[in-house]
Amino acid sequence: MFRNFLFVCLTFLLTTVTAFAFDSKSGPAITQPAKFNTNQVLDDVYALVDSEKQKLFRWKNSEMDKALIELFDASILRSKLEQFYTMLFYISKYASIEKDEIVINRDLSIKLLISSEVFSDLEFPNRISKIYLSRKNRVRPFYKVFFDSDKVKLDLNSGEGYGISRVGMRQQAKALVFYGSFSFRLRKKGENVEAFDFKDVDLYGSFGSRGFINVDINYVALKSVEFHKGSEIALVKAKVSRKEFDINDHTWLLNLVTRFVTDKSIQPLDW
Repeated sequence: MFRNFLFVCLTFLLTTVTAFAFDSKSGPAITQPAKFNTNQVLDDVYALVDSEKQKLFRWKNSEMDKALIELFDASILRSKLEQFYTMLFYISKYASIEKDEIVINRDLSIKLLISSEVFSDLEFPNRISKIYLSRKNRVRPFYKVFFDSDKVKLDLNSGEGYGISRVGMRQQAKALVFYGSFSFRLRKKGENVEAFDFKDVDLYGSFGSRGFINVDINYVALKSVEFHKGSEIALVKAKVSRKEFDINDHTWLLNLVTRFVTDKSIQPLDW
């Protein structure tokens, strides 16, 4: 009996954890608007300094220029998420400052995030209070982004969220929730950039299943996202967040099983 119940729970998890996949019919247009100015983005990247006013870039880098121009080419379909993480990867990779640990100037960081339009909500960057970068491992840089509040929410799709019908109910991804800060690492995987080792960020919404087992879940934790270069598609690994069990009542078995189940899906992804 116990083994059968455990099998059902595992089956449920493998079909539900990724139920936040976006409904492509309700997704936003993710190409850059005509007014977008790539030259301004390049200027804002080169203007970056650290907390001691040392320039991150002491000279122009043609390889980075080429990479950023391609990244923000409006003719190539990309998500703002891919642009955000890939731009941060390039900043770490090409910065000529000799430091391995850098606190990037807040005001200049916000200026870049706004000019690059890597957030659909252009007011959101103003919630950022500090950006920390560690390049001790140059091929896997570590970023930590701090906010002006212990809990910050970023609505998805202008508050409309993304939905899809699956496992007997309408799954709805509504927002990303950051707990005072969030951190991640970046790396190249072939031509793609992957963000991984996420901490202190959850996907909030209405997830779960209806049928043999009725389960409601509100918080899903992203583990990694590999952005497929030149498309809006990403390979997403996720699992039920531990925050879910702090806030909502669930069985001990569901709590136990979800610690070991990470699901993987390929889907469009954006914020």
